[in-house]
Formats: sequence, C-alpha cells, structure tokens
Amino acid sequence: MGATSSSRSSPTPSSRRRAVARVLGPKGLKGGVRVELLTDWPDAVAAGSQLYGEGDDGSWRVARIESGGKVPVLYLDGITTREGAEPLTGRYLEGDPRSLDPGVFFWDDLIGLRVHGPDGEPVGELVEIFRAGGNEVYRVVGPGGERLVPALRSAIERIDLDAGRIVLTADEPEEVR
Repeated sequence: MGATSSSRSSPTPSSRRRAVARVLGPKGLKGGVRVELLTDWPDAVAAGSQLYGEGDDGSWRVARIESGGKVPVLYLDGITTREGAEPLTGRYLEGDPRSLDPGVFFWDDLIGLRVHGPDGEPVGELVEIFRAGGNEVYRVVGPGGERLVPALRSAIERIDLDAGRIVLTADEPEEVR
C-alpha cells in the first residue's frame, strides 16, 4: 500500500520530471558516474533512456550502465572524462514524467497531506515517508506527538490528493512517541 493506496480510480498523471538517481561521484577515467537509484522503475536509468540534470541543468542519454558493483555506474553521452563527470557529484538526475496506476502515488505528492482518524478527528501532517524492512512507513506529526503509521491497507482507509488528506482506518495500529 503506502504510496500505493488510494480512493482514486483513474491514473495519476505527472507532468513533471522526478529524481531517479543521485550522483555519488565519478568512477574511473572515462566519465562514469556512481549513482544511488531513487526509483522503483529500473527502465528509467537503462541504456538509451534520457536523463536530465535537476532543474534545467542539461540532459544526457544513458550510453550504458554497469551494475555489477556495490552501486550502479552510468555512462552518459557527452561525458567522457573524469573531469567531465566530477561536477555532477551530489546532483540529482531526473527522468521523464510518467503516469501511475490507480492507487499509486509519488512520495512527494503525499508529504504535507493532513491525516485524520476514521471519525474525522485531525491526527497531524504527513512529514516523512521511509522504508522499514519491506514496508513503507508514514511519519505523522500533530498535537498528540509523532505517530508512525504503516502504509498498509489495514491502516489507511483512503488517500485523497484532491482534498489534501489521508484517512486512517479504525483499527490502525497506533504508535506514538
């Protein structure tokens, strides 16, 4: 569930690019860059895909990818030396916009939503999403403190982006710190 739950019935379109990788630094002398992948769609950084520097900081086609080490290494068209790769260190690489299946959301679309109990009582605001084991967890902060909510159908009744709110189920396991 997590970023995969919703009461929406139509695909969620995205008209903006999203970060798919963060450049950790150069690798070798031929312009390779070590990256941390930030996407669930590996095709976003596959050979032949188009990537963009964050904002409007250039674009590159992925010439090839090495995936045998601890982190993937991308070789981008037009970057052929270590010196050419070094300025990308710490930068985000963005992929083309894409549509999501019904009930699936980008994390940054959920951050900031108001969270309510099943009775409509305000619980707080979703301030962070992280992975814990195989699940996503929503960190909600409100007047009652911090609450960690598992992103599961048993805990989330609905997510309504249009209304800017998340509604918890009646039997949502509560953890307040």
